Amino acid sequence: MLPFLIVLFFTVNFVYFFMEMPVLAFGFVGWSNLIIAWGILLMFIAALILLSKFRQIVEKTSWGQMIKSIFPQLFQDRTNIVDIADYQNNGKKSKRFKIIGIMGMVLLVIGVTNFLVLPILTSAPILYSNSYRGLIGDVKESSFTADVEPTSLSQIRIVDEETARKLADKKIGEIPALGSEAQLGDLALQKVQNQLYYVAPLEHRGIFQWLTNHSKGSKGYVMVSATNPQDVKLIQNVNNQEVYLKYQMKGFLFDYLPRYLYFSGFFNIGLADFSFEVDDDLNPYWVTSLYKNKIGYSGSDAVGAVTVNAQTGEISRYTIENMPRWIDRVQPEAFIHKQIRDWGEYINGYWNSIFAKTGTLRPTSNELNLIYGNDDTVYWYTGITSSGKDGSSVGFIMVNSRTKEAKWYKVSGADEAGAKKSAEGQVQEKGYRSGYPILYNIAGVPTYISPMKDKEGLLKAVAFISVENYNLVGVGPDIESGLRTYQQVLASKGNQFIPSQELKLIKLQGKLSRVSQVVKGGESYFYFMLEGDNRIFIGSSNTSPKVPLAKVGDIVILTANDTKEGILNISEFKGENY
Repeated sequence: MLPFLIVLFFTVNFVYFFMEMPVLAFGFVGWSNLIIAWGILLMFIAALILLSKFRQIVEKTSWGQMIKSIFPQLFQDRTNIVDIADYQNNGKKSKRFKIIGIMGMVLLVIGVTNFLVLPILTSAPILYSNSYRGLIGDVKESSFTADVEPTSLSQIRIVDEETARKLADKKIGEIPALGSEAQLGDLALQKVQNQLYYVAPLEHRGIFQWLTNHSKGSKGYVMVSATNPQDVKLIQNVNNQEVYLKYQMKGFLFDYLPRYLYFSGFFNIGLADFSFEVDDDLNPYWVTSLYKNKIGYSGSDAVGAVTVNAQTGEISRYTIENMPRWIDRVQPEAFIHKQIRDWGEYINGYWNSIFAKTGTLRPTSNELNLIYGNDDTVYWYTGITSSGKDGSSVGFIMVNSRTKEAKWYKVSGADEAGAKKSAEGQVQEKGYRSGYPILYNIAGVPTYISPMKDKEGLLKAVAFISVENYNLVGVGPDIESGLRTYQQVLASKGNQFIPSQELKLIKLQGKLSRVSQVVKGGESYFYFMLEGDNRIFIGSSNTSPKVPLAKVGDIVILTANDTKEGILNISEFKGENY
């Protein structure tokens, strides 16, 4: 019996650790179930041996009969005749099973305490609301236009995750043999070689594909530009070396990424946010956040990250301070969202969050979005609204996705849901639906930019919506024309609706040296250049009825938005000689 119990002990423990991968550290409850189970089992065995009535009750059950067939010794009746020679041995056996029962009781108490009691005593919001509020750190109030530089058109995100997945699936479908073996993994937005891309691994489609290819792994990954829907790449070769992803989220046994990390020594710290990223040399890695619970058994907070070479399995561990620059995010989205929610909810304590809700704030959405600044800084962003209010925001928060530095911007206006409805209202006759609006700085004005898609999820237009007044909307078939329309709206109505912002206008007079017409989305746009000026000026018939009549050599007066870029949108146009 004893050898069987030893084998059973190690087998059960290995299977549990292999499947559940509990974190073996204070502040985590995953290991409690195993401790409780062994405690109950040891107490059960001791009770069977020491309590004859309990043994008789168990023996009458179907599961008791099964146990009896495996361990007949546990159900042997004791004789009423006392064997003096064996009396001392029986006494030792009885004492041994009493110790086993006590050990089971101790394990049960430890497991239940760790699973139920300690989490309540050390983590209940009613007792630690101030700790939850402060977990995000010092949230500094700041100026949006001072912190976030005006965005270059080339860095504006017009491809959302839904569209990117459709484009990536289409790319995989171009190679039939590949599509039968692999499927697209989760997309991760990141900056690669100074360009924004959605990157996703090709992973095993199932266990049979893994059995066929597990020695090398699935072949390659897909990159979809977030700024250009025509830029879709299937990467299967880097530096003349074939790319095989052995370690992945669709692997089995020790090719399964979380299990590979767990049995590589990361069993005493939390693992979260398994994100597929590539460095600037296009080498594929998995980036996993390491976290600890800072408020007893709750308050999950990132403390570093670990990278795994998806091909070789090489592991590197980093603190937040020494992270490689190519890693875009360390702070998991779920952690930051909860910390922002707690920051706004417990502003005046726990009971206020339940009853009066005075001054409480909450995120405008259940998800965060990544914003990439011109300074290569990556932020988690969400709008903030007062509890109970819908359709408007009182500001927004941006959290550095690496360092967790948080900044609070008090810019009242539309939330993301309101911006989506406003954008869809501008093109309601076409039936386009809006993607998720992303915040940008456009000419000093906080602006949502949203892709407009048809029923199939394909990009058809781009909408610009003012945060401070979502009635100010510009929509165009591409990003340039959408921006022109938006800037014309701001120029004509901005001072009336947005007193806190001032658009700089320049007025020029000169002779036209070049004139060209381009049709985009069924609308004509006219490009002009003045003699002695290298900038390009863009207008349409909506700007002035004289714009379509202009020709080289005409003397004109232009008023345009001064964006300090090489392309300027005309808000006023006058022909001096016609």
